[in-house]
Amino acid sequence: MRIFIGCSAKDTVSMEYKKLASDVSTMLAKRGDKLVFGGFEGGMMGKCYYTFRYEGSRVKAIADITDAKEVEALDVDASEITLNTFKRCEKIFESSEVILLLPGGVGTLREFFSMLDEKRTKGFDKPIILFNYNKFFTPILNVLTKYYEEKFVSKKDLKLFDVVSDIKSLEMYLNNLERK
Repeated sequence: MRIFIGCSAKDTVSMEYKKLASDVSTMLAKRGDKLVFGGFEGGMMGKCYYTFRYEGSRVKAIADITDAKEVEALDVDASEITLNTFKRCEKIFESSEVILLLPGGVGTLREFFSMLDEKRTKGFDKPIILFNYNKFFTPILNVLTKYYEEKFVSKKDLKLFDVVSDIKSLEMYLNNLERK
């Protein structure tokens, strides 16, 4: 499967999160999955990229025009450069069979909500998975629950994504997808 992994590109995140990115990527690469890469070489995102390359897996990079030079310097099997971050998210969504979000910052949240909106408005049946490592996304899940209680989102909106909390659960989830 072609899997986009959204996560932090900041080098300042702790080694614990970088290790998570590497461990998740190792599992995915060993399954034979391909990486749809957000185009940044740093932080957790860089760990995903380097792990997939180390394991001999295919990588497609998608970046906006401001990061074109960075992508040109990488060893990728394919790449696309978009005019802006909005188009970048749209291309990532189109190029991926599964969207996986690991812990990250504002960019990761933007990707999550952009992907939800793409799925909701275009009606694609594409899995979006929040990896709730150490309850990282619990505050976001609580906000979405509050939105539901206040009737800003529907029950259907809350079913646009799934949540896993460890690598074994993620692997089982993906194996079940393949059986469908």
